[in-house]
Amino acid sequence: MTLQFTEREVKAEMARLSKEYDIVRLVDPEECHAFSVGADHSCKYGEGCYSVWRSTNRCRNCTSLRALKTGMELHKTEIKDGDLYFITSRPIELLLADGTTFSCVMELIRIERGRGMKKDGHHAMLQKGFDRKVFEETLRMAMQNLPTGVVWFDMSGHCIYANSEAFRLFDVPDSLAKLEVILKDWFQEDALSSPEATVWLQQYGEKESPRSLQICRYPLNDGTGMDVGMYFLISDCTQDQKNLDLEHFGTMHDALTGIYNKYGFYRQARRVMDDNPHVEYLMVCLNFGDFKLLNGLYGMTKGNELLVRVGGMLRRRYGQNRRTAYGRIRADRFAMLIPAEDFVPEEYLKTVETVMHELTSIHFDLQIAIGICRVTDRRMPISVLCDRAFLAASVLKTQESNGFVWYSDHMMSDKIRDRAVLSRFSDALGRGEIQLYLQAQVGAGDRHVIGAEALSRWVCEDGRVIPPAVFIPILEEHGKIWQLDYHIWEMACRLLKSWKDDPVFGSYRISVNISVKDIYYLDLYEVFTHLVEEYKIDPEHLELEITETVFMDKPKEAIALIQRLKEYGFTIAIDDFGSGYSSLSFLKDIQADILKIDMEFLRKTEHQERSRIILRSIVALARELGMPTVVEGVETSQQVRDLTQIGCDIFQGFYYSRPVPVADFEERFPDGLARPWSEPVQAEK
Repeated sequence: MTLQFTEREVKAEMARLSKEYDIVRLVDPEECHAFSVGADHSCKYGEGCYSVWRSTNRCRNCTSLRALKTGMELHKTEIKDGDLYFITSRPIELLLADGTTFSCVMELIRIERGRGMKKDGHHAMLQKGFDRKVFEETLRMAMQNLPTGVVWFDMSGHCIYANSEAFRLFDVPDSLAKLEVILKDWFQEDALSSPEATVWLQQYGEKESPRSLQICRYPLNDGTGMDVGMYFLISDCTQDQKNLDLEHFGTMHDALTGIYNKYGFYRQARRVMDDNPHVEYLMVCLNFGDFKLLNGLYGMTKGNELLVRVGGMLRRRYGQNRRTAYGRIRADRFAMLIPAEDFVPEEYLKTVETVMHELTSIHFDLQIAIGICRVTDRRMPISVLCDRAFLAASVLKTQESNGFVWYSDHMMSDKIRDRAVLSRFSDALGRGEIQLYLQAQVGAGDRHVIGAEALSRWVCEDGRVIPPAVFIPILEEHGKIWQLDYHIWEMACRLLKSWKDDPVFGSYRISVNISVKDIYYLDLYEVFTHLVEEYKIDPEHLELEITETVFMDKPKEAIALIQRLKEYGFTIAIDDFGSGYSSLSFLKDIQADILKIDMEFLRKTEHQERSRIILRSIVALARELGMPTVVEGVETSQQVRDLTQIGCDIFQGFYYSRPVPVADFEERFPDGLARPWSEPVQAEK
């Protein structure tokens, strides 16, 4: 489990661990930087964490990044300058002053000096007892054919030997003097007396196509401990460096779009802000709503085409602006750090809409949500700035419209609330806090209850009730709504089983809701047939309510699913009829049993008579199709009279029943007769 620290706690923990380790530091592996938390609660970024190992880019197979991703403490050992470095990467969550959390890594490094290299293993040991001239000649002949360049210098700094590979690498045939000039620029004046071995990369050659040379410089002694010079081992690693550069490019860039990926964007955004300290910046994040629907309906190719087009748009519009960074963070999410003076939200939104409309062969538009966050604290982690901008974009998802939203502090408190709901949801299911409530459905003719709609309520152990309007949108946004729906379906089936032999309740239907997301997460035919078989209930008593949006998104699949469920024996109801834009077109194809009319028709408007005309027409149409009508939202006796006159069949609303727990429902309707909610049950006994 990842440890969580406040700013004060992490400083105390690092001070404690500093007594055990040589280096204790905080690292942001996504930005490839070490950082510290200042007294003003800001994150102060230092040099790239990889620079400790004298690397020019992200370390290969970065252990700290893997620790961050997996949440596991990982270990590795590295060698630098002859010393062994034992590194522990410990993932932690840092609780920032504003209440947000920042995932990072605490690196604990222990160093053992001198154990990484036996220095005499690279020395030319000239043992006593050998003929020096014979030994030197033999050594020269052996080195002459080595694939590695070898160059010797004496104590005065003169080049006294080079093999053929060294001459070839520098294109100076048989010229020790020229080699001496080249190599003298590569070591300091005191290098001849330095006992330390040194390894580095050196660029050499023309600027258009330089070669990368690995240079190893070692002191040379005569076997008695007397230094007599130094020698260089030189290898051409141009291709290796190109491969490394390609690997680095791959780790920093998105393979599909060619622009920066998350890690590349984080690093580039940090570099851009550092290079432009006086520029006011915005973090702009783009997200497409229901992107999975595009892939589901038209395949991955069409979805990838949209992502590539967006990446190309960003490259064309902002690729030449050195003060801007942009990248694809993941899936359908893009981010951009841009000077405030260069960004016009309306133009950006219009450009993205144009890109999406260029896609051919699609019959619906994805929602475009743009979140914008002002960079008020330049030392804030880039990942946190992105989170805030995406948080602002998520506000639009509930509105189902294109647009842009500016981040504000109150959104973070909502995010913390969302996180609390999600973290408690699974436990709430297990503890029975998610309860089944029923709202009665009443026949218009004899005012008898014919069934009820199954609804959910979150009742905490302390008695507090979390309203559905709070937790259901959160579950929908985070892909957990199917867990709630399945839980309610199963409780409804269990209740129907308990009512099976009851003379009053045994004839009731219970209607359950099916959301669009349920179709993507569950095999609904398998789920419902399994439930009725497990609880041994009549499928006609389980009414399945499906909204119009299911048919709009995947019409063919939805029609086929409805047909299979009907053939099995389930009662099918179309919910919220009239709220969509294709109601009449799919009524001819959907063989549903019941039509539930959108409660918006009962709202008081300045066009009340027009609403009555439309409502009367819908009821007449349903009667012609042989479909009973259920009207939701019935709240007054006048509405009951008007709807009865129009010809509505079934009423549901506060006039007869509010949503109540199962026990209250059974107590309210013991004889199956519905009374106005204001009347006590005893009134007609």
